[in-house]
Amino acid sequence: MKLPNPRRMYERARWLRSDGKPNFKTTIREREPELRSLLVVDVPVVSPQTPLLKCIESMWEANFRAAVVVRAGELSGILTFHDIADYLGGGGRYRIAIERYKNNLYRALSIPVEELMSRNVVHVGISDTIRKTLELMVTLGYGLIPVLDSSNRLLGVVTEGSVVRLYSGRISKRPVSEFMTKSVITADERSSLLEIHKLMVSTGVRRIPLTASEGRVRGVITWRSVLDFIGSHRIYEISKSGDLSEALSIEASSIAEKDVVIVEPQAPLETLVRSMLEKNLDYGLVVEGEVLRGIITERDIMFAVLWF
Repeated sequence: MKLPNPRRMYERARWLRSDGKPNFKTTIREREPELRSLLVVDVPVVSPQTPLLKCIESMWEANFRAAVVVRAGELSGILTFHDIADYLGGGGRYRIAIERYKNNLYRALSIPVEELMSRNVVHVGISDTIRKTLELMVTLGYGLIPVLDSSNRLLGVVTEGSVVRLYSGRISKRPVSEFMTKSVITADERSSLLEIHKLMVSTGVRRIPLTASEGRVRGVITWRSVLDFIGSHRIYEISKSGDLSEALSIEASSIAEKDVVIVEPQAPLETLVRSMLEKNLDYGLVVEGEVLRGIITERDIMFAVLWF
């Protein structure tokens, strides 16, 4: 019969030496969770009762295209730019502003966030793997996913941008033409903001180049353009009557981004990404001559980083 080792005893969850003192050489060290490296913590967090305008102001100040809605410390929902565009003329929820608030700009922007937010939000835990998180983002088409701790408290989010920054060392030197989205959704430079919202909601895009009649790019209307227009309160300067439809009738080109990153199709992807990071943009345009050939977004770059 094999006798127990008298030099050590196992007492509950701890190893003790034969003299009863702890043996600190036998310790369990926890690994830093993988997702810490991807976590974005400076995320706008609002309550379900936060007025829409206040939420947009927080998103604009944080330069973030979504806000996480928390009730009593726990994840309750998420409000994205597309939810806002849908409500402000882009989709079916515009009828709320028309029927309930009679198109009154001030009243329409006072609606509580909980009436527009997405519920049953897909999320991950801090102990989940990077692989699982990225698979969810890719298969579900999400640009960001909230990360919760073991008590279901919000720690932050993982975004396409945080993935790109973490793996920036893997950015390919191959030409952008191999990674760009070639079928670019564009709009005429004279399009109204209302028309742009409808196009963004129907196609699911967040960036629309505005082109002149000859096809030359005149600017890009993005989620950032819209949040800046509302969050900075310029929308009130435009709508002298306080009517929402008046604010939405402005030409989108008047609030479009003009200082954009433009490269040729043969430019190395790493060159484009470097320029995007310098300008703090999440997209770049690919132009040949003066003709728009494609667009590169953080999602395109994320795919390039992970699969090439």
